[in-house]
Amino acid sequence: MPDDECAPPKKGITADDIKTAPMDYRFPATNQAKHCYYSYNEFHKCAAEKGEDAKDCQKYARYYRSLCPGEWVEKWNEERANGTFPGRY
Repeated sequence: MPDDECAPPKKGITADDIKTAPMDYRFPATNQAKHCYYSYNEFHKCAAEKGEDAKDCQKYARYYRSLCPGEWVEKWNEERANGTFPGRY
């Protein structure tokens, strides 16, 4: 008998189990580009004020990392390093 048959059944998914950004009603459409961009900017604003390791900032980091394509993040990071990023932060 496999071990997993003896394991207790899993309960439903909770909010803590969700590993992506929650629904934001300011961005109701399926296209999440604005939500991605907002989360990226909010992370860098928060990091400038509180430091990258602050718990509040890590929330935004998790959101933009799950919403944004990696190519966008790489491009924005390069633009920030070069001082050409169009965002406010």
